Amino acid sequence: MTNVKEKKFKNLIEKINYHNDLYYNKDNPQISDVEYDALITELKRVQKKYPNLLSADNPLNKIGGKVSAEFSKFNHPTRMLSLDNAMIKGDVENFLKRIIRFLSFKDINIQFSIEPKIDGLSVNLIYENGQLIVAATRGDGLNGEIITGNVSTIKEIPQKLQINSPPKKIEIRGEIFITKKDFLNLNKKTKNQFANPRNAAAGSLRQLDVKITKSRPLKFIAHGFGVYENGKKTYYDQMMEFKTWGIPISPYLKVANGIDELLKNYNYINDKRSEIPYDIDGLVYKVNDISYQRRLGTVGKTPRWAIAHKFASETAKTRIKKIDIQIGRTGSATPVARLEPINIGGVLVSNATLHNFEEIEKKDIREGDTVVIERAGDVIPHILNVVLDKNKKRSKLFKPPKSCPVCGSSIIIDPDEVVVRCSGAYICEAQIIGGLKHFVSRSALDIEGLGDKQINLFYNKKIIKNYSDIFKLEKNRSQIIDMEGWGELSFKNLVEAINDKRRIELSKFVYSLGIRFIGEKNAQAISQAFKSIDIFIRFYNNDQDVKKDIFNILENTDGLGPKATGSFREYSEYKGNRNQILSLIEEIDLVISSLKTVKSPITGKKIIFTGTLDSMSRAEAKSMAEKLGAKVVSSINRSTDILIAGEKSGSKLKKANELGIKIMNEESWKKLSKS
Repeated sequence: MTNVKEKKFKNLIEKINYHNDLYYNKDNPQISDVEYDALITELKRVQKKYPNLLSADNPLNKIGGKVSAEFSKFNHPTRMLSLDNAMIKGDVENFLKRIIRFLSFKDINIQFSIEPKIDGLSVNLIYENGQLIVAATRGDGLNGEIITGNVSTIKEIPQKLQINSPPKKIEIRGEIFITKKDFLNLNKKTKNQFANPRNAAAGSLRQLDVKITKSRPLKFIAHGFGVYENGKKTYYDQMMEFKTWGIPISPYLKVANGIDELLKNYNYINDKRSEIPYDIDGLVYKVNDISYQRRLGTVGKTPRWAIAHKFASETAKTRIKKIDIQIGRTGSATPVARLEPINIGGVLVSNATLHNFEEIEKKDIREGDTVVIERAGDVIPHILNVVLDKNKKRSKLFKPPKSCPVCGSSIIIDPDEVVVRCSGAYICEAQIIGGLKHFVSRSALDIEGLGDKQINLFYNKKIIKNYSDIFKLEKNRSQIIDMEGWGELSFKNLVEAINDKRRIELSKFVYSLGIRFIGEKNAQAISQAFKSIDIFIRFYNNDQDVKKDIFNILENTDGLGPKATGSFREYSEYKGNRNQILSLIEEIDLVISSLKTVKSPITGKKIIFTGTLDSMSRAEAKSMAEKLGAKVVSSINRSTDILIAGEKSGSKLKKANELGIKIMNEESWKKLSKS
């Protein structure tokens, strides 16, 4: 039974961390806030019921995302916190009861501030003597990314506070966002289409080229501050003072006494939600009295004195006209419902995801059915349930196709993933186009101006058929500049953007190929097996001795599982793929960036990190170990030399003790790494 509980706990944590990574680091959420909050609630329930279950990766102990290597790291002077959520009236009542119990109050009507929770990107602005010194993303709450240059382009954020005697130092926290109207206009002008306003804001703010950020319609609204000793007695009064300093605050900021006034404001804002010019997903309630806030303090990453009362998702009824099959980049066949268009919360919805064929069977969804559609935030709408009509004859249950609707290849069911998949991996146009889109995407080569829309256009016009054609685009100048929406300037800008990406690091190159099971981490591990570009070329020229050596290295690489190795082997054995890569290499400058190492006491040692480190992030510790010549591994076995254990170490520490592996705490590790 214990193993079942531990497995459920671990799977839940992995699922939440996966969706955290999509939301915070990739700006690409796949589930609604409601679904995400349900996962968090379930994790809290399991953890409360079984307090002995521990994990260093527990998302309840973390905030936000990781710090990108492309930006400098910044340690926030005071931790940026994360709010607990209230989904129903009972949650708000319990929140109030906990406050009264903690403060030992009796029959007191505590005053709260109320403001909408904006769906944007959280930032911390550091002002010294009234001057903006640093702007940083929230990151994990302790460490963020310095984005001062980018933030300085936002007109609404004052470079200097409008106050004669400014505080020596103050942190202003707030949200950077794009309005709904500006988002629509931006997507009309931008060839790389953004999925939603939050993605657009995050993508605009995390640009290495400040000029791009400056061209985007970013807005800012403050929603808090760090430690400020000489401030006002209430949060509301303090925010109003900030407004006189030139700092934008929410026009909907109010105060309320007791739960009845809180809920009245909640219902009012919820009704006006579609009229508010930017996306919001709830209201934030904060104890208004600052002295009470300090007394209440925090629990881990969460303040006791604040909570986010989330809005319910929006629903509407409509009819399914047709069910289509979409083939993804890796061949997955996903059913999509084509709907009679319906307006949900101010957005016209004509498609809904059906997730998979099990979902269709479970909910008994059929063409022609009247269904309830749910739209939560900006995630693709999905079907909640079917509205049955006894007097209406229904169509037959929709079954998975036997052949791919795009290429005609047979459809197979992947036994490991329970996924219906097209078997024509390298001949299916849908998969080829999906691969091209991934190749130029922001997470891969990041070619500005060459997005999904342009790939579809150029593929249909037979201008881009494979990867190397992207770098030969200039020869199609006359054809492209005559197309609608194109001209000399836009074509010139695209060619320049492509030429800027001709120098490619091998690990990035491998990842950009979009091979199944090969993410950024696996691409890095695979690229390290090649000691030179010449060996890489010989490998794809089908040199059998080189291939044998490389596959032998990969099969013995820590952290590179059989699925990834097998997928890379299958991809590389296909002649069409080999020819495409060799053709591509002729158009680019492929490089291997060698890691500069120094000789140290841990050179050549296999090291594994577990638990939470106080003085540095896991990525920083790993980078430090690699620079000192150590090999950082992800799984523990008898060949592991040293385990560095941080706080809340779990099963790896236990196994290290069982195997007799040398164990070091963080302080010992720091001394060793500096010796």
